[in-house]
Amino acid sequence: MPIFTESHPVISNILRLILLFALGMGLFYGFIVFWLILAFSTPHFVVGAISALLVALGLFLGLIRLCWGGKVLGRIAMVLIVLPLCVAVPYYGHLIWHEKRYPRMEQEVKWWQYQPYRAGNKLVKTNVPPEFQIALPAEYPRLNGAYALYPIYAAVAQAMYPQDITENYNFLNTNGSDVIFDELLQDKRDLIFALAPSAKQQADAEAAGVTYELTPFCKDAFVFFVNVKNPIDGLTTEQLRGIYSGEITDWKELGAPESAKIIAFQRNEGSGSQTTLQKLMGDRPIMPPLEEDRVGGMGSIIHDVAAYRNYHSAIGFSFRFYATEMLYNNQLKLLAIDGVEPTVENIRNGSYPLVTTAYIVSAKPRSENARKIVDFLLSPAGQKLVEETGYIPVAPTTSE
Repeated sequence: MPIFTESHPVISNILRLILLFALGMGLFYGFIVFWLILAFSTPHFVVGAISALLVALGLFLGLIRLCWGGKVLGRIAMVLIVLPLCVAVPYYGHLIWHEKRYPRMEQEVKWWQYQPYRAGNKLVKTNVPPEFQIALPAEYPRLNGAYALYPIYAAVAQAMYPQDITENYNFLNTNGSDVIFDELLQDKRDLIFALAPSAKQQADAEAAGVTYELTPFCKDAFVFFVNVKNPIDGLTTEQLRGIYSGEITDWKELGAPESAKIIAFQRNEGSGSQTTLQKLMGDRPIMPPLEEDRVGGMGSIIHDVAAYRNYHSAIGFSFRFYATEMLYNNQLKLLAIDGVEPTVENIRNGSYPLVTTAYIVSAKPRSENARKIVDFLLSPAGQKLVEETGYIPVAPTTSE
């Protein structure tokens, strides 16, 4: 029975005011929600937002039905309330179950942990000998480098630069290898820390009339990883070439007990890890990845392999220090390659087959201050910093 009747004029007027207010607020918040849907249109957000809007509309129509009557209006209100709930509850129930079954890990590094001079940061603390110290008011070299190497040269900046320089000026940054080599050629950086340039990056330098000066300063391992539930614990370099050329497409071909299509993730062109994969492949062409199998940030490839719902299907690659120290993920396991685990000792003695060398790279004659940074990193104290960070030094340390 409707509430709005002539026998209840006061109640009717109050309810009319409430409905008008509810309608106005509903239109206002509905506009905001639809704007958010357009701005942040992730599937999880869209399902929740649309479901909430439909339920709110159903409740509003139900209130009108309660006040004025109308069976058809009541049925529409019921459909608007029940139907979104029938969609949203199973959707989010499955999502919660899936996240519990395959825990979602961090996709990117918490970079504030490597911010110079920040209290409690993870940078190695070191004392720079007097012969390497940069005196004020000198022109400080502008540093950039690969994500995985940032903890090393950020520690150098913390030891050799004043605090206000690292906090307030663009003397220290980290980017992908496709960016840092471009910045070097554009004279936006004095030194970068990276793997050897790719063929394209070398061609870009030659086209600009530039010869890179490369100074090796540490070593690491190029690693491949799968989900911890994958039964495969190791591959050969030839098997890796077969996977990334598209010749091997099923894990059963590699000894897995069940058949499963291999999902081989790749990185963006020009990144250090993608360039390393290309060198591993040699003359064998790499199969073009599906759009969803090529990821951008190095944290994304780690997350995507760990959380891929067909957990026994995915494989990806990175560098040992980044994957085990900067963005550790307990849903991954590193594969032995040619029967050798990518441990620090196996990298040091050269038995692991995919050892990588990192370089300090410059594109113009190095200034006195730039040379001091290079000389310090190659000194026993600098190589000790490299070792304590978690990399393998290329020269003796103070403890050797």
